[in-house]
Amino acid sequence: MKERPADEKALLRLVSEGDESAFRKIYDAYHDHIYNAAFAFTKSPHIAEDIVQEAFCKVWYKRSLLPSVEKFDAWLFIIARNQIMTELKSRMRHAEFVEYLRKFLTESEETPLQDLISRESESIIRDAVEILPPQQKAVFSLSREEGLSQEEIALKLNISKNTVRNHMNAALKFIRHYILLQHAVAAALLIELF
Repeated sequence: MKERPADEKALLRLVSEGDESAFRKIYDAYHDHIYNAAFAFTKSPHIAEDIVQEAFCKVWYKRSLLPSVEKFDAWLFIIARNQIMTELKSRMRHAEFVEYLRKFLTESEETPLQDLISRESESIIRDAVEILPPQQKAVFSLSREEGLSQEEIALKLNISKNTVRNHMNAALKFIRHYILLQHAVAAALLIELF
């Protein structure tokens, strides 16, 4: 993050009064910090930039509150965190729909296009599993590929059943986000082509 402006309180007071140049200074000072946090969660430069824009729009809309804000950086991060969570929830809903479509397409009689989509989805899932942290990858593989129960995985890896559950939940969450991101990238490429 760029260094916090020395006159931040004065700038925030000016922003609360509608001063756009003061707002720009605050934006410039905090942009990278919010962007980096958003990118860490979304892994998408475009979505991270959208989150930054949305967060600062909220700051502008709520500017009348700024004089009473004690720690602006913490307040701004809460706004950004809420934007990030909204984005991730939206992605999860989208990922669930993608999973529904994948199941639907694989359960019905496959056309060549459906076969291609099915193979592509399986490839994306394999790619996601490959980049999981080692322990999550081991738990996921033992569960999904070998069909072991949580108790069996716990015994085999010498970890608690609760740890197995936590690793599995984290792995599934990551895989959902990865699938969503890959489909979003593919959709963006298709939009650009047409």
